Order: sequence, then C-alpha cells, then structure tokens
Amino acid sequence: MGIGGCHYRGHALRSALMKPARPKRTRLRASAKALKRKRPELSSDDRKALEGKLGYTFRTVEWLHRALTHPSLIDNYDGDAQFSNQRLEFLGDRVLGLVMAEMLIAKFPSEREGYLTRIFHQLVSGEACAEVGEAIGLRPFLFLDASMENNKRGSYDKSVADAIEAIIAAIYRDGGMEAARAFISRHWIMELVEREISQQNPKTRLSDWCGANRAPYATYDIIERSGPDHEPVFLVEAKVEGRGAARDKGRSRQEAEMAAADRLLRDLIRNAG
Repeated sequence: MGIGGCHYRGHALRSALMKPARPKRTRLRASAKALKRKRPELSSDDRKALEGKLGYTFRTVEWLHRALTHPSLIDNYDGDAQFSNQRLEFLGDRVLGLVMAEMLIAKFPSEREGYLTRIFHQLVSGEACAEVGEAIGLRPFLFLDASMENNKRGSYDKSVADAIEAIIAAIYRDGGMEAARAFISRHWIMELVEREISQQNPKTRLSDWCGANRAPYATYDIIERSGPDHEPVFLVEAKVEGRGAARDKGRSRQEAEMAAADRLLRDLIRNAG
C-alpha cells in the first residue's frame, strides 16, 4: 500500500479521536432512557383478587394496570400522557354518565327531568365513586407515590374515586359498553340509588310526584301549635287537592311539614299501587 493510503488512514484516525464528545446532559438523558423503569404491575395473585372484587376479568391486563396508575408516578417512571390513569378517568366519567342516565330513565319512567338530575349528580359524584371504590377495597391495589397515601379531598378519597372512573373506562376499552354497564349496575344501582332517593327532602319528592302525576302541588297548613315556647310542637297537614292529605308533628314548622309530606307521599304511592 502506498504512502498516500497510510496518510489517509492516519488522518481519519486523528479526526475520530478529535471528534467532540456528546454534552453531559445528552449522555445523561440517553442513560436515563436506557434505564427507563417498567410500569408497575400487579402480581398474578393480586390481579386475580382484584378482578374477583371487580367482577370482571381483563383480556388485556395493560388496561387494568394503567387504570391503577396514579399520575404522581409519571416523573418517577419518565412516563408520557398514556402512562397514568388520567386519560382513562376522563373517558370513564363520560361512560358512567351515559350508563347512569340510561338506568335512571328506565327505573323512573314517570319522573321529570329535575328529579332525575338531582339523583344523577349524586350518583356520579366523586363521593359516590370513592364509596364504590372503598366497598371494593381498591386502595391497596393502586400504584401511587408515597406522598399520596392520604390524598383526600374533603370527606372522600380522590385517588380511589379517580381510579374507579379509570377502571370503568378500562373495562369499556377491554370489553365494550355492555361490560362497562354490567360493572356499573353491579356496584352502583343496587347499593346507591335507593339511598339517594330516601335522602331527598320529602317535600321535594312530593313535589316531583305531583309533577309526574299531573296533580296540584301540595299545600301545608299548621293545624295546631302546642307545648311551651322554648319547646313547641307543630301539627301540620300536607294536602294534594283531589288526591289526599296527611298530618304529622315536629319540633319546628319545617320538621312537621317534611314529616307530613313523607307520610302523604307514602300514602299516595301505596294507593296508586
């Protein structure tokens, strides 16, 4: 080989040796990517236990793992928008709303929109979702940062509430609308709807009944006030013209009106049946 060839190889070697190294930040970023942690997953035993509580077996378990992953872990795992359960929570809120609206329409065919709306908002609230999650025993299965161990907003556990909505979406994506509807029916409608109805103000429920049955709205009259001034007792009559009347007592006018409304409503429903 000639001198020119040796000279060329020597020049190439010197160029390679003199090539500037990548900046430290770039090297660290490349190293971090190479060491990127795998997303947390349930053990086979935990997966089986949780699916038993949910009443649904996932065909693609990645949906479940994502639904259980709190956004507090995004930085720890260098995750992207698909890493945590936030997007599933967004979708699950809409699926829950649609299914619950359909259920209430079917369950209360004679009730007006206002009555259904009041119950609806209670049943899809964060508090209701958290209560469902607590009944399932969901929190021990969540993947979240230690700083979120006591993540409560007011009186309910927001991490659990968000995860329930995400699980609804995960079931929807994995098994379709019927699977999501079955999950919601199992954990919501039997446990919560009747309670929400019973907690409604009796006067409101009586007004809703009158509207649904095209009856005059109820009137309330004080029939008697007894007892000392510091501890009065009111006897009130609630009346729906042409349909019926009922009386009851209370320590205030409002308490007596609600008691009379409740008694009259029960009579009207019983007579209608």
